[in-house]
Amino acid sequence: MSVQAKPKVLATMSILADVARQIGAPDLEISSLIGPDQSAHHRDPTPTELTGFGAISLLLHVGFKLEGWIDRIPESTGYRGPIIQASEGITPILIEGRIPDSHTWQSFDGLRSYAQTITKACIGLWPNLATSFETRLKTYLAELQTARDEAVALLTPLRQDRRLIIVPHNSFRYLGRELGLEFRGISSLSTGAQPSAKALADLLDEIKSADAAACFVETEADQRLMGQIAAESGSKLGGKLYTDSLSKPDGPAGTSVRMLAYNVATIAKALTP
Repeated sequence: MSVQAKPKVLATMSILADVARQIGAPDLEISSLIGPDQSAHHRDPTPTELTGFGAISLLLHVGFKLEGWIDRIPESTGYRGPIIQASEGITPILIEGRIPDSHTWQSFDGLRSYAQTITKACIGLWPNLATSFETRLKTYLAELQTARDEAVALLTPLRQDRRLIIVPHNSFRYLGRELGLEFRGISSLSTGAQPSAKALADLLDEIKSADAAACFVETEADQRLMGQIAAESGSKLGGKLYTDSLSKPDGPAGTSVRMLAYNVATIAKALTP
C-alpha cells in the first residue's frame, strides 16, 4: 500500500515558509524558494526553480511588490493553483507617501497576520485538516505573544530618552510602528546604496543629538560603513540584525519568532546604558 504524498506548499522566502510550517507541518510539505541567509530582495526564480511549480498546491508570497515576478507565474509555469498574499490583512506603511514597505514580517503584528491568512487559506484547501491548522495557529500565536511581551519588557526601561537605531536600510518600520522604536536607514530601499556626504553629515548630527544611539549591520558588507558612523558619532556598534531571512535552524534566528526576539534583544542590549 503506497503512502499518499503530502500536499506541497511553496513560500517565496524563509521567514514566510517558517510561519507556514508552524501552521501546516507535518500535514503539509513546506518549502522556500529563498532559503536561510539569503536576501529576499531582487531575487527572481531561476529556470530550474520554475519547473517545480507544477507539483505545488499553494503558493505563498509576501506582497507589497517584494516579488515583482509573482503575477507572471501562471504564464511562466502553467501553475493554476491559489496564490496567496500573506500581507493582505496589513495596513502598509508608505515610503515617500506612495511605495508600500514590504518588510511586514519585521513585527509581531505582521507575523500574526501572516499566520491567520495562511491558516484561512489552508482550511479552504484542506478542510479535513481544519482542526489541526487551528490548533497550531493557537500555539503559534501564544508563542508570538510571549515573545512580544518579553520584547516590551526589555524596551520599557529605555523609553524615557530618545534612542536612535541606525541600520543599513530601514527594514524595521513596522517594528518601529508597533513598539515605538525610532529607526534610521542610511540607504533608501535596499542594501548597497551609499549615502551622500551631506546625508551622512546630517545623520551624524542627529545621532549626536540623541540621548543614545546604536548602529547595526545586516551583512559583512555593512561592517565598514556602520563602523565608521559609530566611530564618528560616538555611538555603539551593536552587532547584526536579521532582516530579510532567517539564520540556519541552529542559529540565533532559526524561526520567525526567534528572529524577532533576537533582533529586539540585540537592540535593547546595545541601547542599555
